[in-house]
Amino acid sequence: MKDMTTKINEWMQSFVEVPNPKLGNFAPCPFARAARINNKIKIIKSNANDLYTDTNNCLSDLDSMEVVVIYFDHEQIDVVTLQETVGYLNKKLMPLDYVVLEDHPNGPEYVNGVKMNFGHCGLLIVQRLDQLNQAADKLRSQGYYDSWDQASLDSVVSWRYIHDEVR
Repeated sequence: MKDMTTKINEWMQSFVEVPNPKLGNFAPCPFARAARINNKIKIIKSNANDLYTDTNNCLSDLDSMEVVVIYFDHEQIDVVTLQETVGYLNKKLMPLDYVVLEDHPNGPEYVNGVKMNFGHCGLLIVQRLDQLNQAADKLRSQGYYDSWDQASLDSVVSWRYIHDEVR
């Protein structure tokens, strides 16, 4: 059986990095391939009870990495509790220029009919807030979000800028 790091990398190569016609022929994350190829993504395992601690402990990794992906058994935490945990983390971390995105298999996320979830376990995606928003600005200017509905745009992108303005 493949380990979860291998599954995450395979998902990135077969889905996250692949242009999708329903997304305006953009990949779900156009920057993922370069980050993966340049070894700028660190993947670590966590226990759902340790997500707060493990997230805080990985922040220094973002001095040399673009993204830290924390994976965990989604059966150990329900969607609402995960969202509350991530909300609390973002309240503390966004003023320090970090942002945490969450993915739970039982909380499907669709953009223009495309299911964006990994599906095999829960994920936290930790990044620098300013770098993520700069990337989003570049994508916006290229038409990346043109096929997105407002609800998807608000839940994935817009909320980060509101918090960014508070810093």
